Amino acid sequence: MRPFHSPQWPRPLGPTWNPSEPEWTAIPTMAAAVPTRRSYILHALLFLATLATTVAAGMVWEGLNPLAQPGLFYLGLPYAATLMAILLCHEMGHYLTARYYGMDVTLPYFIPSPIPPVGTFGAFIRMKSPPLNRRALLYVAAAGPIAGFCVALPAMLYGYATSDVVTNSQVGFGFRLGEPLLLQMISQAVVGSLPPETTLSLNSVGMAAWFGILVTMFNLLPMGQLDGGHIVYALVGGRARYVTWALVTALVAMGFVMWEGWWIWALIGLFVSLRHPTLIDPYTTLDLRSGGVACLAFVIFILCFMPLPIQVVSFGP
Repeated sequence: MRPFHSPQWPRPLGPTWNPSEPEWTAIPTMAAAVPTRRSYILHALLFLATLATTVAAGMVWEGLNPLAQPGLFYLGLPYAATLMAILLCHEMGHYLTARYYGMDVTLPYFIPSPIPPVGTFGAFIRMKSPPLNRRALLYVAAAGPIAGFCVALPAMLYGYATSDVVTNSQVGFGFRLGEPLLLQMISQAVVGSLPPETTLSLNSVGMAAWFGILVTMFNLLPMGQLDGGHIVYALVGGRARYVTWALVTALVAMGFVMWEGWWIWALIGLFVSLRHPTLIDPYTTLDLRSGGVACLAFVIFILCFMPLPIQVVSFGP
């Protein structure tokens, strides 16, 4: 047990309580379990495996065959380093903030994917102890997307500045990537207006940054146990389930008129909306800074949102 000093911590007993005279209330210590050597090895192996698969994906984006040309692996490193940096900063944002608040959390688990074009299914950490209060939950949830965005933004600026403008006939067949408000602003600032019948062919760094922005958008969807759902729950408590249901309904409708992939996210929204983390202190209110962090996360979500993230296009001769 350890003392906890908070003027907002409610006393369970007693007829009166003067908030101007702080009380000492004992709460359980959230001591982190000591990681074992086996867990460190697992985290390291998953990280290295994901690094290898993202290098292979980067080689594919450079027009290479990773199996036939393994000696050219270094050409896949810019893509791999960019995407891994975004994912690592995202997860370490969660991890370090959670440790700051005394929570027991694991190191990041990276998930490799041997199938291009991305090379990974992302990464995650496990929370083994509940957040102390609503502030802790909000900060832990928002820290990941904000940290990842801070890496993806300069990478995308670099990608736009170093990519080539090509004619549609040169593209022939390929993917048209969603261009959220953020990328429209970057495009105008860095590239300017493109001539008719031309398009910007992103290099591998730009592709990795685009995937990082896509991951940020998905994580900030305000539903269930996604980062955005945790932020909403910290703001409005149990009423967050209404936000989740409204968003799931909207995603189903968007799946009919925009992108079928939204149906998958609607199912994910239903699956991850079953419960939220139990707070040790559900009564502590959010301060002005907490509201600012929530607003920042919301602005990032709006800037990154893509109604139609990706589509296959074919330009005729």
